[in-house]
Amino acid sequence: MTLLEYKKYADELARQAGVENGLHGYFLQHRSRLWETASHFDLWKVQGKRILEIGPFFSYTPFVLKQQGNEVQVLEGDDPAVYPLKPLYQARGIEFKLCDLFENFGVAPLEKRQLPFTANQFDLVSCWETMEHFNFNPVGFIRDLHRVLKPGGQAVITVPNMAELENRVKLLAGRSIGAPVESYGNYYEYAAGRFLGFHWREYVLSELVHLFDSQNFSIVSANHLLTFQDYPDLAVSKKIKRLVSRGIFSVCPSMGCLCAIVVKKPMS
Repeated sequence: MTLLEYKKYADELARQAGVENGLHGYFLQHRSRLWETASHFDLWKVQGKRILEIGPFFSYTPFVLKQQGNEVQVLEGDDPAVYPLKPLYQARGIEFKLCDLFENFGVAPLEKRQLPFTANQFDLVSCWETMEHFNFNPVGFIRDLHRVLKPGGQAVITVPNMAELENRVKLLAGRSIGAPVESYGNYYEYAAGRFLGFHWREYVLSELVHLFDSQNFSIVSANHLLTFQDYPDLAVSKKIKRLVSRGIFSVCPSMGCLCAIVVKKPMS
């Protein structure tokens, strides 16, 4: 699927969901990044698999994967923002579940910390730019990804790179790289206080690799990606900044904006 095909398909889904003038803006701003991430993981060619997508939000990738001939399930946090997609998932035979991951993995007893799926169920789990939103220890979540994957199944994971170039520049200037603290109060009462938008913990690539390697996954690949947001009009200063970023990334990939890994559950 080309980037143009991806956008046209997403535009039509947004129209059907009634979000073309609202939340579809998220996709329009991030479409190149999403397309490049899917291309990196070679997802446009996946067929005949049982797939779980965790936190796809308005990427529309579950619909593409379903159209390609896969059995797809979606797990989202209980955020009203994703509700408009429910009818579309149902119409296309995509099972959609809401789950409070903090309740499941942050406060539940250890023996009950599970995803709402049976063991050895999926060939592929996709979890893009979601783990940075966890305000709990992610070890239980990673262990349960291992449980729900079939032997030989894979998970494709991305998180923002804490050591990206922009963050290093901010720190050198004495600025925070976290969510603006002034925004905390704005979202304190949103969805009963369960706002999922903050990045509570970002990672560097070696940390992400260690987390999965320590929980009995084999690491298939681990890379940094450099992607940019889409804007209708790009100022000259931003064009220069992107040119410089590409040059630095070609020499020092560890300054890319995303950490991307493919991990595999061993056959035995």
